[in-house]
Amino acid sequence: MNKFSTLSNFTLQVAVIFIAWYFVSSASSIVNKITLQNYPYPMTVALVSLCYVELCSVPVLRLWHIKQPSISNYYLIYYIIPISFGKVIAVVSAYVSVWKVSVSYVQTVKATMPLFAVFSARIVLKERQTKHVYLSLIPIIIGVAIATFTELSFDLGGLLSALLSTGIYSVLNVFVKKVLEGTDIHPLYLLALNSRIAAILLFPVWCFRDGLLLWRGVELTKNQPSPHEPNFVVFLLLSGVLSFLQNLCAFILIHRLSALSYAVANAAKRITVISASLLTLHNPVTPANIFGMFLSIFGVFLYNRAKQREKEYRGLPKSQTDLTISDTSSVFLNGSAIYNDGFTGQLSSVDLIQMICWFPKFFLRWAVVAIFVAILICLFAGHPDIR
Repeated sequence: MNKFSTLSNFTLQVAVIFIAWYFVSSASSIVNKITLQNYPYPMTVALVSLCYVELCSVPVLRLWHIKQPSISNYYLIYYIIPISFGKVIAVVSAYVSVWKVSVSYVQTVKATMPLFAVFSARIVLKERQTKHVYLSLIPIIIGVAIATFTELSFDLGGLLSALLSTGIYSVLNVFVKKVLEGTDIHPLYLLALNSRIAAILLFPVWCFRDGLLLWRGVELTKNQPSPHEPNFVVFLLLSGVLSFLQNLCAFILIHRLSALSYAVANAAKRITVISASLLTLHNPVTPANIFGMFLSIFGVFLYNRAKQREKEYRGLPKSQTDLTISDTSSVFLNGSAIYNDGFTGQLSSVDLIQMICWFPKFFLRWAVVAIFVAILICLFAGHPDIR
């Protein structure tokens, strides 16, 4: 009876996290699209997202007693900084794609990650794949091709940005795996560190790109009443918080589910995001377009299943390191098979209460910084329609 009760509690907790993950992922995509439709500044949204991942990671790292590791200059110079530089390009490209094309199409293009994963493993790690893995790529290619040719709001820049982001994330996963295997750094700490360095690298570029555009908007509309628009600051804050929560939910689920179960859940999440965006944003689609979307997602599921069977055939330990990974959980997936000292148990109510109690103290510490950033954004967001 006690065992049944424990299993029921575990199932209930996983179900709650599933719902939260699906909701947060859908909300994040929709909020980002609405934000970029009204304020065409993808670099600004990317910068805020990186900052929030770093800031919100601090209380979680303290709650789970994850200490700062010692990182050699070799790994810092040759791995972590290049990974952060690649992350800048990948994150900015991802937001550019959301700005240019529909959310449903972006999610479909992200399904091409297995193609880049196989290519990267072959070039960098000299790994060969089984015929089942190669065959699983066929429905992905066909599905994305159908979705592309039938996309009513197609934009070449949006397609290239989505492909660039997906490809870079796939290559970065190889180097992230090397860092986690060669150091004692925790995957959550690595995510926070990469986000911090990436934000620092992106800030000067942001000043000369979006910063100048926003400032010119203030100068042009200083004596003119600006049109009624959604609050830019509120949308930026929502985007940043949702981005971090999406990462956190993925991290918790990875430590609770098997590799194949997580792959199925991730495919279902992508379907949920596509469906939610179609119902909320009302972007026009055709039956052929929908068929291409779901065919590509089905191909990703076949790829993950083929990779899992390959590992079972070789007698390797089951882990998530070889599965298709998304931009929101790449570091976590690479680290889940290496770390067993982090958050690997069930999320207790005590942990949740401690986290809730810690957040007010944390945000008080950063109140001055947050207010300063908010004032700057309010100052710069005078005329959001500048291209």
